[in-house]
Amino acid sequence: MKTTFSISTIWLLVLSFQVSIAQAPQVALVMPVGQIISAPADGAIEAMFGEPINPATVDGSNFRVFGRWSGPAKGQLSFLENNTKIRFVPDEPFFAGEWVAVQLGKSIQSATGENLAKPYAWNFWIDAAPGFLDQPLIDTIELRLPGEDYLQTYGAYAGDMNNDGYSDLVAVNESSDDLRILLNDGQGGYADFTVYDTGDDSTPSPSEGADFNNDGEIDLVVTTAWDTEVRVLTGDGQGSFTNMDTYFTSNGVRGVVAGDFNGDGWDDMLTVNRLAGNMTIFMNDGDGTFTATGMDLPGQDETACAMTDINHDGILDVFFASFNSQKAGILLGDGDGGFALSAEVSVDGRPWMIGAGDLNGDGHPDLVTVNSNSNKTAVLFGDGAGGLGQPVHYAPPNHQFPLAVDLADIDGDGDLDFVTTNYSSKNYTVFENDGTGQFSVAVVLGAVKASSCAILHDRDNDGDVDITGTDEEADVILLFENPAQPSSGTNDVVTDFGLKITPNPIGRTATVSFQMPSSGNVELSITDVSGKPIWQIKLSQVQAGENAFILKEVADLPSGLYFLIMRHQGGVAKLGFAKMD
Repeated sequence: MKTTFSISTIWLLVLSFQVSIAQAPQVALVMPVGQIISAPADGAIEAMFGEPINPATVDGSNFRVFGRWSGPAKGQLSFLENNTKIRFVPDEPFFAGEWVAVQLGKSIQSATGENLAKPYAWNFWIDAAPGFLDQPLIDTIELRLPGEDYLQTYGAYAGDMNNDGYSDLVAVNESSDDLRILLNDGQGGYADFTVYDTGDDSTPSPSEGADFNNDGEIDLVVTTAWDTEVRVLTGDGQGSFTNMDTYFTSNGVRGVVAGDFNGDGWDDMLTVNRLAGNMTIFMNDGDGTFTATGMDLPGQDETACAMTDINHDGILDVFFASFNSQKAGILLGDGDGGFALSAEVSVDGRPWMIGAGDLNGDGHPDLVTVNSNSNKTAVLFGDGAGGLGQPVHYAPPNHQFPLAVDLADIDGDGDLDFVTTNYSSKNYTVFENDGTGQFSVAVVLGAVKASSCAILHDRDNDGDVDITGTDEEADVILLFENPAQPSSGTNDVVTDFGLKITPNPIGRTATVSFQMPSSGNVELSITDVSGKPIWQIKLSQVQAGENAFILKEVADLPSGLYFLIMRHQGGVAKLGFAKMD
């Protein structure tokens, strides 16, 4: 039987075929993968698509990379594998241990002219060198000028404000209504500061960095803790600001995040407003100015927020916490600037601040809340689909009125640790991750009068994460120093060996464990932080597999910081530990 087709039928078939192949491009894979803890500081960032991309439609406005502290990343774009892969190579390395955001805009087109249907965003952490959780205090910076009384230094943003490759500090002062800008001296110190006035009764408090006007410089959004104002300060790239615009929202702005919510290539903002008990979305008008819309949330006194892709759809979502209702929850983004409630869980205490990251290594973002009135810190694991598990609480002694938290891989072992600031007990609690999302107190660092915030950043560019604290009654900044690990001085290959010492900090004895890939001789040694040898032992014909023994030689060590070093067949592993009597 012979089948015939008319011209119109053939044309319809052609149109149908074209429609079937002219699909919106889809992101199939990204590198570094989302939420990874140890991305290389100078490594390439890649997005792979299911179909070829039109290179002419990709530029710095729709492939945007921002380091939390290093700021907008400049670099080179290239297109590989028949234009199905976009690669970005940064001109300068990111800062060790920092959180990086990558955002792809809707204006990226396929070779057939179709735009991305939704924006695509992901986050990851830059690798940090091995280091110490117990960090000595090396400097206390006084922020009051002669004749000044009370500043109420709440916290600080640690971005590179003058593009010299070092982490600066912009301290927010609620009572003196100003910012104090401390530029890094290139050695991890801050010799002086300048004052930037934010206006009478402005009570500047939480702040966040972004590039709101797409000029390649860090801008700052600063909220008002007890009022209705949100201020956007335009960074000049030289250590100050050229302009300050004020926007109005609901009362008591306690939390703020920034990101491109609708994929137009411009950073938007979202605030949670404790006194009003709602949220405000500020959409960028495409020139660095904003239009605000309100959104009511189910809880009372929403007070904290954090942003990342929570359910792995490439769209930015929001963790939030409510003060009086004592709950934490998730708002899932729709890629067009809207958010909808996905989960809400009771946390047993009034959360003041939250932090987000993959705490248990399953690739899903998790949540930490500091619950002020119950003296508890809660860890809630995300399920990767928009849900939250029940909280696991930590309430160590001297953990009174925890109000702020920050996350980073402080000891450089490939998992996220965190530091809480405890207002009433005047200290900072450093929590160590065991790699599975279970935490223990590694050390408690002292403040002066009332610890307010902790900032985790590589202050001296030695590759490890340092702890910076603010004290809002003494009006000082406290610099705790993570000592750099000494070089081995040999051609040894850095190896893991699963080297562990427990407990850490150690007491009169400790247990050393390691994994042997093959049988052979092992050398173990202990040095101080300068590399001076303290103790050494050579073990002959150690069997392959897991090995452990009691180390009694640490009994006479004075309190301090040390390295345990293992060598086996040209490989070396180093582990920092603290001794406490």
